[in-house]
Amino acid sequence: MPSMTTPARTQLHGLLVLCTALLLAACEEQASAPTPIRLGVIVDVSGPGASLGLAGRNGMQLAVEEANAAGGIQGRPIELLYRDDGFDPQRARQAAAELIAVPVEAAIGPMTSLIAEQLAPLFTEAGILLMGGTPLSPLLAGRDDQFFRTLSHTNPDARDIANHLGQRQGIQRVNVIIELRNRSYTLPWLADFKRHLQASGAEVGLTVEFSRDQQTDFADLARRALADQPAAVVLISSALDTALLATQLRQQEPQLILATPAWGAADTLIEMGGRAVEGMITAQAFDLNDNSADFVAFKQRYQARFAQHIDTAALTGYNATRVLLTALQQRQPGEQPKQTLLRIRQFQGLQHPIVFDDFGDSDSILYPMVVRDGRFSSPE
Repeated sequence: MPSMTTPARTQLHGLLVLCTALLLAACEEQASAPTPIRLGVIVDVSGPGASLGLAGRNGMQLAVEEANAAGGIQGRPIELLYRDDGFDPQRARQAAAELIAVPVEAAIGPMTSLIAEQLAPLFTEAGILLMGGTPLSPLLAGRDDQFFRTLSHTNPDARDIANHLGQRQGIQRVNVIIELRNRSYTLPWLADFKRHLQASGAEVGLTVEFSRDQQTDFADLARRALADQPAAVVLISSALDTALLATQLRQQEPQLILATPAWGAADTLIEMGGRAVEGMITAQAFDLNDNSADFVAFKQRYQARFAQHIDTAALTGYNATRVLLTALQQRQPGEQPKQTLLRIRQFQGLQHPIVFDDFGDSDSILYPMVVRDGRFSSPE
């Protein structure tokens, strides 16, 4: 084999030097890049609560995108790791295990009380903060754990709907259709509703129970709820199920008065229910008709980013994420996110302050609403 000439050796040496320099530069650049702050997101995007989950996830994503555009957290970018709970406890626990194994610095979600009941103990055991989306169950309150939430758990909408039906409408008896898979929210809400309705001089008559699955017969549920010809029926179920039930109920009794808790007051209710949900009495955690400059600007940013109208779930996801990001930004050396949240206590939300008690619970306003002309409006 012929020996390499001196010019050839020189050229090869130069190439080796260049490659080594490029490799070292790449390694130095990679080493100098800040490590991202990883946050988990667990929401339902494939089950019956998907309308809540998708909107909530959008709000979370927008908050993180805005924070990253402003430089991240102390120069570190924020990365969201998404998991779908499918409104399935087993699937939710698996999602939590995956995020805990990463590990994430904190997690956001879920959007339902059923799943929050499953996840709160897992993240607490791992010492990782879980910032809830829209779980409203009072059964999650008063616990010294890692679960925090920005919405009230005291069911003020149960009081408002009971007063509207009993006092304003003068209805003496109200029937109920209640979904039991999300029982940690629905059963306490029904108990509060019964108490307030009785105080207004009315009572709950028939209670029709169901656990949502692919075989759920919504027409049969409607027939059972209308068996004794009530003037009003309250639907304690998700937005999708409430829309399906309302359609069946109004087909059988067009003049029926309908109501649903804030849980059912998502855009899906109107999109799927159409004329069947006109006049429905409900509530929302935000005033979507707020014309203040800051809120209008936020709605415009959201709609430009996702080509969708803003709703309560998206606002809650955005608020919850901003609170968490603020805590991470202001965290002191050696401080855990939970400690930071409890040290700061009060945060500014989009429409009202968010104040945590010792257990990570907060108290928020619920605005009475009526579906009118295909949109949520304030009662007259």
